[in-house]
Amino acid sequence: MTHQDYQEMLALHALAALDQADLRVMQEHLATCAECRADLDGWRDTAGALAYVAEPFEPSPQVRDRILESVRAESSHARVPANVIHLKPTSPRRLSLFPRFAAIAALLIFVTLIVGLVILWQQNRTARTELARLSAQNEEVRRARERDQKLLELLSSPGTRIAQLAGTKDAPAAHAILAYDPKSGRAILMTDGLPPAPAGKAYQLWFIVGGLPLPGVVFATDAGGKALSANQVPAEALQTAVFAVTQETASGARTPTGPILLRSMS
Repeated sequence: MTHQDYQEMLALHALAALDQADLRVMQEHLATCAECRADLDGWRDTAGALAYVAEPFEPSPQVRDRILESVRAESSHARVPANVIHLKPTSPRRLSLFPRFAAIAALLIFVTLIVGLVILWQQNRTARTELARLSAQNEEVRRARERDQKLLELLSSPGTRIAQLAGTKDAPAAHAILAYDPKSGRAILMTDGLPPAPAGKAYQLWFIVGGLPLPGVVFATDAGGKALSANQVPAEALQTAVFAVTQETASGARTPTGPILLRSMS
């Protein structure tokens, strides 16, 4: 979470409106952020003062009459000793209850505002999460379109060569195509059927010239075993070379360490 996220949560924390997960995260942040601790004190002072901001108001005559009628009805049913003298309430006495109604009304308004603030904050966080997901998805689509465009340009270029790579006994269901320009060495490798590499592992392309393997790019496959990666064929491998794929560490290797999974015809 960013510092702005914590700033937006301070008002809710001051009102004890955070859930347990957000409260734990906020407490961890407050332990290291003096600015947010100072802002939280201000929010708490504001929250404490809000209950007293409403001005007392005089209720309508209808409300006052209903209250007085209720009080009279209760008094008429009560058994009072004969020596008790009933005193008629004065006007200030009657109105003493109404500031309490004003305070309750102010509290209800305050609670309504807080609920609205919580809803808006949650909606804002959900919208930002969705925006980040859509941005990542859009970037992936852009990259895929860019790769497809490069592949189309290479395949339509005069003189482009196509090498077929077949799966060996260690990956019988796999196959691949390497399209490359014999002049510039620009190449694109398309694989299918390779299982996802374990953690810390990846696949690597090799150019074998005269029995000597030259390292190519390291690539990963998707869940369906497919991969599309740009490559550069070394100058010495443009005319006569065997193309192969092995599984190596994620950072690649200078010489093959794993068995050959894909191999082109010599």
